[in-house]
Amino acid sequence: MAGLVSGRSMPGGFRLVDIFAVSRPADARALLQRATDWARGSDEREASFGAPVGPLEQTPAADLVRELEQLGWQLLVTRQHYEIDAAQMSVRPHPLAASLQRAEPDDEPRLAALLQRIVADSLDVRDRESLAKHGSRAGQVLADELVEADPIEAVRFAVIDGRDAGVVVWNLLANGFGVVAFVGVDPDARGRGLARAMVAEATAALLDGGAHTLIADTDDVNVPMRRAFAAAGWEPTEARIDLTLR
Repeated sequence: MAGLVSGRSMPGGFRLVDIFAVSRPADARALLQRATDWARGSDEREASFGAPVGPLEQTPAADLVRELEQLGWQLLVTRQHYEIDAAQMSVRPHPLAASLQRAEPDDEPRLAALLQRIVADSLDVRDRESLAKHGSRAGQVLADELVEADPIEAVRFAVIDGRDAGVVVWNLLANGFGVVAFVGVDPDARGRGLARAMVAEATAALLDGGAHTLIADTDDVNVPMRRAFAAAGWEPTEARIDLTLR
């Protein structure tokens, strides 16, 4: 078998190519070409696959990236993926110099305003792309995406001296998976350990709620966020490689 590749059409016409297994990229060239041709049917398209944890060039995944680049794809972002058995985790409290407030149904404008401040100085690749594309609406676009994926009640605002300083989104799914979907800190509140504290709070809440598996992702370039997860006991289980089609 040359490989296993899946194409998914997402809301809004977005096309995602999931590459599940390709043992020898050169042998799978025809399969990857077909997936690429299918993806070109949309203006928004990405390819994604998992890889061993570690620098990309030191893993077999580098060969697959080079094969995809020859077909017109370009590397978008590399991420750390966490999918951890909750039994291996323990609560590691971190002082939270803020109050966490659960969002209310009418808090989406409040969320969008905070996210606009966060993405304006974000290390995450997708945040920077969204800011370049949407400008002053980037916060609203991200808020819409978060609320579409999770109920607004999954959003918690970190409030310091009456001002929204950060936001964390976590949700315990019916299947027992606990997901930390987003962590962000207002630029004016950074450097105080707020991200670490919010990740610790989210981790404790998911463990207390009975999650059997904890899931999250961090961009490789976002070193402070990776450190925040590490401080709460999260260790990456896989690398994720995302590419976009030129």
